Amino acid sequence: MKHLYLLFFFITSIAIGQEIGVTGKTFGDSITYSDPPNFRITSKEKINGKPKFDAFLLVMAKLNGVYDISGGMQEQETFNIGKIDVWGNNNDPRLWMDLHQTQVRTRVSRETKDGTFTGYMEGDFWGGNNHYRLRHLWFDYKFLHIGQDWSFFGDKDIWPNVMDWDGPPSGIWIRQPMIKLRFKLKNNWSVETGFEVSDAEITYDPNLDPELTKAYQNTPDFINTIKKSGDKGHIRLATIIRELKYKDQGSLASKFGYGAALSGLVKTRTSAKDLFQFQVVYGKGIARYLVSFGGLNYDAVPDGYGDLKTVPAIGGWASYEYWINKKWHANLVAGFSDFESHELRTLTINGPQPPYTGTDTSIELEHTYVLFNLMYDPIPNLSFGVEYNWGKKKDAYNGVISDGTEVVNALQQSRNANRVSFGAFFNF
Repeated sequence: MKHLYLLFFFITSIAIGQEIGVTGKTFGDSITYSDPPNFRITSKEKINGKPKFDAFLLVMAKLNGVYDISGGMQEQETFNIGKIDVWGNNNDPRLWMDLHQTQVRTRVSRETKDGTFTGYMEGDFWGGNNHYRLRHLWFDYKFLHIGQDWSFFGDKDIWPNVMDWDGPPSGIWIRQPMIKLRFKLKNNWSVETGFEVSDAEITYDPNLDPELTKAYQNTPDFINTIKKSGDKGHIRLATIIRELKYKDQGSLASKFGYGAALSGLVKTRTSAKDLFQFQVVYGKGIARYLVSFGGLNYDAVPDGYGDLKTVPAIGGWASYEYWINKKWHANLVAGFSDFESHELRTLTINGPQPPYTGTDTSIELEHTYVLFNLMYDPIPNLSFGVEYNWGKKKDAYNGVISDGTEVVNALQQSRNANRVSFGAFFNF
């Protein structure tokens, strides 16, 4: 793919180390309190030198403001490149504000003679009709981590500090139920192994192949990771294997998907909180794990000739946060994702008018993303920010394509979107 050259750039930019506590990250099994929450309870009794009971309630409020300069994202609260209306012509500016992304976080640690038991619950109001929505709910004890959390195919310890929380199009920020085992090794190495349960998302169009139909999934996604940490940050490699079930003429069949994700974090100045973060991912049948493809049923498609084929996807992003002084900081983020299918026997392209019909036609989707922001923290737990978001989506079709009167070998359409995001984060 044309974006493979970017892998070299990312990989040659690696340094090793560890950092925690970046704004916007969801809490994990351990926390360094730079400024403790207001609603925190700790017991006077101690076990193993730690409070027997330590709990807090934190509301992480977010004022989400957007101003769409142009582009087909006027219906979207976040800047998801995959949802740009490529074929539309609405360029009207729009102003929008909400607080639906406000999060309520509860964390409890219970110290025992055998170790620390930690439970965490987090939700927001981004559900239908602004109802409360469960985001995370898990417990952690020694090497065991069970519940709903960020997929550990992604890297929970990296997160670009942005106003728009969809972030780069190739970010792996999907939440799923999991059972995970974690082990610390010598010389700051650690490994994770386990499985997550996710519905295999497969597109079934009767016009492609009526003999292939959906099936219940009965195999979890298996994930393994290895990580090296140090004083300057960390580097991490994750792999995934998943089985996508379907029925061929009523008989159960399956295809295997696989992928790998390389990520890292580098503290670039010891005297400041400046961070370089990155992630690159590639695989087949894993499109649901990438932000810009999630929920679009792009993991696998029938080829129209009696077979189901997994589809390759690739993506990468990098971010750099620079602290100008103790109150002002800026972030630069860039990312891309690319999806390219095999040839499909027949498909309908619904975007243009009139719709086109493709025969032996492949699909390629390209997403590109850049943002720059400036943030101001006047006091602890309060941050104001403004950022410029730019994204481009390109849909390309290659094959025999007809609108009923004319036949072409290729059809493509691209569109830019421009948005200014603004608002505030305030914890209480």
